[in-house]
Amino acid sequence: MRIGIIGPSKIEKLEKINDEARKMISDLAVDLKDFEIVLTADKGSVSEYFGEEYLEAGGTKLFSVLPVDDKEFGNEWVNKLGKTINCGTWRNQPEKLNEESDAIVCLGYSAGGLIEMAYSRWFNKKPVYVVKEFISAELPEEAIEGLDVRYVSIDELELEDGSI
Repeated sequence: MRIGIIGPSKIEKLEKINDEARKMISDLAVDLKDFEIVLTADKGSVSEYFGEEYLEAGGTKLFSVLPVDDKEFGNEWVNKLGKTINCGTWRNQPEKLNEESDAIVCLGYSAGGLIEMAYSRWFNKKPVYVVKEFISAELPEEAIEGLDVRYVSIDELELEDGSI
């Protein structure tokens, strides 16, 4: 099973919601070390921190969705962790992350993360597990209509196949 990891571009944003965020993410990375992980690791982001902790925990199946061919924005602010999956351009990144994931774990909200969540409806429709400890509120029902969003405590995080 491939798990997509999404979250804010700055881990400090998440720490304003939960000052134990780094430890909780480190523990989650250990729990997920036997899974395949898909992410886009902006430098200083929650995804980068998760990816680094996953590798440190012994995880070996890390994939970074990166716009290798992007000429419009470039990609110098991204940490190239694990094996690269080329999505072409930034405009294709949310689609490719979803295409490559069987489930998504949301480690806090961000504008880009909301786009990635929305794409879960159309590309390889999948559940999105939003970790309650990393958000200030649930999204309005009308915003997530048609999505499979599941709000879970990090201790209760269980994927559809019963794993974790």
